[in-house]
Amino acid sequence: MQVFWPPGMAVLTAAGAILLITAGTAHAARPAEHRAVLRVHRLFPPEWTPFAAAVTTGAELLVGLSVLVTAVVAMVLPAVVQAAVYGALAGYAAVLRVRRAGVPCGCFGAEKVSWAVVARAVVLAAGSAGYAATGPISDPWPCVAAGAVLAMANHLLPVLREIGGRKRLRRG
Repeated sequence: MQVFWPPGMAVLTAAGAILLITAGTAHAARPAEHRAVLRVHRLFPPEWTPFAAAVTTGAELLVGLSVLVTAVVAMVLPAVVQAAVYGALAGYAAVLRVRRAGVPCGCFGAEKVSWAVVARAVVLAAGSAGYAATGPISDPWPCVAAGAVLAMANHLLPVLREIGGRKRLRRG
């Protein structure tokens, strides 16, 4: 466990940063869709939606990029901020799951808010906090590469699940 701890936390931190950048880029590319999802959530007053959409998009991009850009030096402070962002996202998703189960998450496409979405945010918050607590590692780039693979797997699994569901429907 001692050997895995710091690099494992760095991998989760890098994956979290890549996922934030991916989500922020998608939200920036489709701002009307992002605002529409936030309106469906109905957790903010409708007049706050444009502001909430802009803040979340900006925060995702700023925090994700700051973690990856500082990976060469030490991403401790950005990792603390990222842990806080993912903690807030976990809380938001949990409230959303309880109050409005079945609505789209808004994270990555049409994925519905689920306990898996909450768990992903909790794991990424814990990974970022763990990395911040253990401090920088000597060579972060293999961890960033592994984080990229983990982030890609995060997108691939739902797609494969959906493809598998379509095949079952055709057979039945």
